[in-house]
Amino acid sequence: MSIKVDEDDLTQLLKGLATASNTVPTLNNKEVALLAKALVPSASRHARSLAFLCLSKYCDLISHHPLSTPDSTSTHILATFEPYVKSTFIPDESESTEPESCVPLTYLVSSLFPLSPDGSVKLLTTNIEEMGDPLGSLLEVAELPSPLQPALAELLTSAAGTKPGRLMVRSRCMEWLKGAIDYRNSDNHTNSEFGVLCAVALSKMSREEDIVPTPGNQGDQQESASNGLTNEELGMTDDLLCRKLMDHITNTPKNAIMTTAILSSIEGLAVLSLKPKNKAILVSSPKFLKSLINLSPSIQPKGGSLPVTPRGSMDLKPTYSDSIDTGLSYGLTTILVNLTNPRIVLSEQDQQIAKLRSMALSANKSKLQNNQDDDEDEQLQSDEEVRKRTKAVLQAGAVNALSGVNKTESKLVKESLGKLCRNLIEDRTDRLGFIRDGGFKVLSNIVRDLLNQAIKVSTPSKNDGNNGKLEEIDILPSFQALAKMIITTPPQLLFPPPHLTNSLNSLTPLYHLLIHPKSNSLQGFESLMALTNLASIDQSISNKIVLASIKPLIQDNSSSWKGSGSIVESEIRIIIKIEELMLDDNNLIRRASTQSICNLISSEKGFEYFSGEGTTSKNDGKVKSRLNMLLVLIGIDDLQTRLAAGGALAVITESKKACQTILSNSVNQISSSERGQKDKNAWIRVLQMLKPEGEEEEEVDENGEIIPVISSTPSTPNPGLVHRGVIILLNLISYVFEELKEEDKSNHLQEIRSANVEEELMDVLKTKGMSEDILVPTVEALKLLKKG
Repeated sequence: MSIKVDEDDLTQLLKGLATASNTVPTLNNKEVALLAKALVPSASRHARSLAFLCLSKYCDLISHHPLSTPDSTSTHILATFEPYVKSTFIPDESESTEPESCVPLTYLVSSLFPLSPDGSVKLLTTNIEEMGDPLGSLLEVAELPSPLQPALAELLTSAAGTKPGRLMVRSRCMEWLKGAIDYRNSDNHTNSEFGVLCAVALSKMSREEDIVPTPGNQGDQQESASNGLTNEELGMTDDLLCRKLMDHITNTPKNAIMTTAILSSIEGLAVLSLKPKNKAILVSSPKFLKSLINLSPSIQPKGGSLPVTPRGSMDLKPTYSDSIDTGLSYGLTTILVNLTNPRIVLSEQDQQIAKLRSMALSANKSKLQNNQDDDEDEQLQSDEEVRKRTKAVLQAGAVNALSGVNKTESKLVKESLGKLCRNLIEDRTDRLGFIRDGGFKVLSNIVRDLLNQAIKVSTPSKNDGNNGKLEEIDILPSFQALAKMIITTPPQLLFPPPHLTNSLNSLTPLYHLLIHPKSNSLQGFESLMALTNLASIDQSISNKIVLASIKPLIQDNSSSWKGSGSIVESEIRIIIKIEELMLDDNNLIRRASTQSICNLISSEKGFEYFSGEGTTSKNDGKVKSRLNMLLVLIGIDDLQTRLAAGGALAVITESKKACQTILSNSVNQISSSERGQKDKNAWIRVLQMLKPEGEEEEEVDENGEIIPVISSTPSTPNPGLVHRGVIILLNLISYVFEELKEEDKSNHLQEIRSANVEEELMDVLKTKGMSEDILVPTVEALKLLKKG
């Protein structure tokens, strides 16, 4: 039966609070009673929403008042609500307190807890004349079956979501919750929803950090809380709590109305699923996982059949079987993210902090028990166990549920969905199924929505010029998921027709993944690989990447080259960032960036950028530096990097200007960083590509004598490197003979002879297994040299 509340009075109260002056707002006893009456579950949804908005606005005004402090805020809340508490428990001298009369107060404080935890605790634990503290009175009145019991369970669940509330509950309410979790009525039937709410409250009490005394900061609440009983001391292990909540979800019909018990069960499981042991329990029941995922909002087409419904009046937009609850969507995605999250690789500093924290939390446990728990948690978080849990979540139909959950207009839900998508496609064998079930379409929408939000909050006019730091959007997981899909999946499977046009939407997210100051090495590597794959689709995409400049969502002035061609000073040119990563300490990133450059050089804009064709003379120094970088990379240890750098030079030396730049490079400029080696000009560096893999170059001792290299295993040159090397040599030799005047030609021929280029090319002809693609340019180069 629905309680009638004057919604007009609530509207007027909200307007009054919204137009409050600079004075601290107040609520009289009648207004408090109106809010309490409107917050009970039997009131209309609109009335409950209005009442919560009023309460939220009131708390916001008193907490942000210029003269307010945490203590003054709590004191003001106590003064405002204490008269209503008194009228609830002491109606008049001739009557006793009935449980039903306490229900509105209980729901009022339950709604107040997330808005002002300290004020709520003070309201419940401050002694009132003739009755003691309200919390003790509520616990006493709620001993007998009544509507107050589930209301009090909801209050304690709400309180357990805050640190001050957990301290209060641990100190005062643990025995009541434990006794009520399996409470049976007079007919010996368990009150399922009441027990579930108690289990949810207990599940939130498992945050052990709240009961660890902090040296020098041991307040009265901490001391009283440490005297309370923990879940384990009451016999309520996480195992029992998990299964209690799992059973409630499993026994919930697929199209059931979302009750408070169901939503609270999701919330409790979201907390419990943080622990590795609980993750194993949750995925042990396929039936539970399916029931959990079935709670997600479902999309159903609406509209009549074609013969009956006129074409013009058809509405084929998706609708939802029931209204989308943001709390449900967030809780559901949080559980699935926790189940599929890989092990976090901590830095050395974070590892030390985690170790110290673990020692503090387990001070009351035996050392043997600590080691056993740590070993078990380590095993449950292994890559293999995470893979098994992810497979279980996929088999339960998680991908099909993404579309409905994504319709929730919540930043937190979309961020969680981005993490979930990344986790679900970690194994590349699952990616085609992810596409088939519509996962990539959802991922694309998530990326678009999060990017739009991130751009809004990073705009100075939106946040007083703080560059997005006031509300940072967690974009990286979803962008990384996009990169993973592009790396391993053909574009025609990912992007709807026209593939070329639709693939362009992925460029901006990949740019941000590459330049974001919080991107880790793996994310940077994957963004490079994805950009390389997109560049291979069509030259028009390569041209866009070469010309692209983008403003970071978070400014980091300590890194990231801007480069010439940026539209404004705060923008980063993507091609410059990729060049920067060619010198990265990480071998995989260095390789990926070089491969990306190799692909981009094949486009018109990439060729112009690296060759210097069509640029002014003031950029000659930058072009020389880029070509020097490629010359150095063809001689490093990593084969794939050498192949990519060699391929780039093979293309770029088709430019006369590039050949001129390479041959005019200062020897000392290239070799200054290579101590202990001979000076290397361009000819010597390119000839390294013709030598057998692993063959070391001659080194000179301090007296100038050659140190002989002894090798017991003969090796052969890598055909890919040789092919690229002879093409580069042919292009350079052709430039010398066809473009240079006699004096310059003579100088370069002397360098060619000094480097033994002709002898090295002859060795290529003598090497077995060389293909025609290698032999033909080798012969052409030798013919030119014979003329000289």
